[in-house]
Amino acid sequence: MSKKRNFSQDGGYKNWFESQSFSLTESSLKRIETQIRQEVRLLKPLSVNQRLLYLKREEVATWIDDKVRNKTIGHMHFVKRMIWRPKGKSDFRRIEPQLIKVNNEFEVDSYNIWGESQKIRFPTTEPLDIHWDTLRTLVSSAPNDGTVGRRMSFLVIDRPTKQYLGVICISSAMYRIPAIHEEIGWDKEKIKKQRGSKLNCLANGQTIVPTQPFGSAFLGGKLLSLLCLSKEVADAWEAEHGDKLVGVHTTSLFGTETGTQYDNLNPYWKKLDKQTSTEGPIKLTKNTYDSMREWLRHRHPEKFYQFFVEKNPETGMLNTRESKTVTLKFCYQKLGLRADEYNSFEPRGVYSSFLYKNSTEYLRDEISVEELVPAFDNSIATLTEFWRYGSMGDTTQPTDEMIKKEKKPERIRKKIRMKGQTKGRIDSVTASIPIEIDWYSNLPQMSWDEIQTKYPEKSVPSEIPSSVL
Repeated sequence: MSKKRNFSQDGGYKNWFESQSFSLTESSLKRIETQIRQEVRLLKPLSVNQRLLYLKREEVATWIDDKVRNKTIGHMHFVKRMIWRPKGKSDFRRIEPQLIKVNNEFEVDSYNIWGESQKIRFPTTEPLDIHWDTLRTLVSSAPNDGTVGRRMSFLVIDRPTKQYLGVICISSAMYRIPAIHEEIGWDKEKIKKQRGSKLNCLANGQTIVPTQPFGSAFLGGKLLSLLCLSKEVADAWEAEHGDKLVGVHTTSLFGTETGTQYDNLNPYWKKLDKQTSTEGPIKLTKNTYDSMREWLRHRHPEKFYQFFVEKNPETGMLNTRESKTVTLKFCYQKLGLRADEYNSFEPRGVYSSFLYKNSTEYLRDEISVEELVPAFDNSIATLTEFWRYGSMGDTTQPTDEMIKKEKKPERIRKKIRMKGQTKGRIDSVTASIPIEIDWYSNLPQMSWDEIQTKYPEKSVPSEIPSSVL
């Protein structure tokens, strides 16, 4: 059994604690406790889709209020005008995706008074970061609650029109998912403790979100999924972090029963046999979570310091991985909630891509970096061509092999749709393609009936009172 940590002997904690102001009254802390319990009990009965919509509605309302208050709401209207919109079914042939890295800060060379070289970091003032955040908040149904650890964000634009096709965020590897470690064949706990671990050579496709109608009309999510594996992303990872990127993993948002944007992308992405761990603490709305953090800082300052302040001196990153999940679980338990009251059952498919044929051998320290053999051509041009035509090429006529193997016409048509990627999809659809921009900016103003009509598959059940919504 590990010894209980003595924070009174920790100089870093003592300095931090002495700099804090603890102004919340006991009655305020009690109100926060009630607020947390009520929200957990409200969200627990909902399906994954319903819960996401509930959280998104509150998130968008808070996000827009903040933009109005800071007089930056004009960016939202500009970004909407910049979203790519198709003019016809053949537009997928003319799309030329380009990745633009979004920097939260930039680095410049400088010299001190002794003439020694040093680097100074400045926050960026470019609007691209604002544009990325706008798209991430208003296009994706998942909460835009950021990520801890390494993070690289990209805007995906169509080079000829300069319009937005979507957003990508590549982040630190998903350490907690057993299927990833099993696929590689290494010891999860040993890797966790190892200095300079090759876990840093893996990344997570944390955000892969196409704009609409690009996603629904032209399988835009599949194109962005492929771009996560591009040479541009791998080179940016190595340049920024100094580690060779040899593999990328991601998870589906809503399970795998109805198919995901990562399916049928062989040889680039493959689905692992095992899903993610099936339970995790329910996420809260931003306002309630922020209140919880303040409650934690007042009631358990040592844990707040451990989860949100203390950093690894070697990496400069927080010592606690997945601090939000750890915080939710700790606070729920301290508030007397049982695991079956706060845990959410959310199975998700796990998808894997190794950029080299022998990536797993490299991760297990069996070969050197010079021995890595590329698994496929990961140029943007090649990945885009596969998104357009798949393995069928520029045709949707069945091959002799298909006709010989499949006797039923509907099975042949299904196979063409899958193998033909975007062209297969377009040629199989007789309806006109959608052209209207679809995002969540109007969600806070919508009535419950309007929400049910527009988002029936993601709606919140009618037994939730409208005052809560």
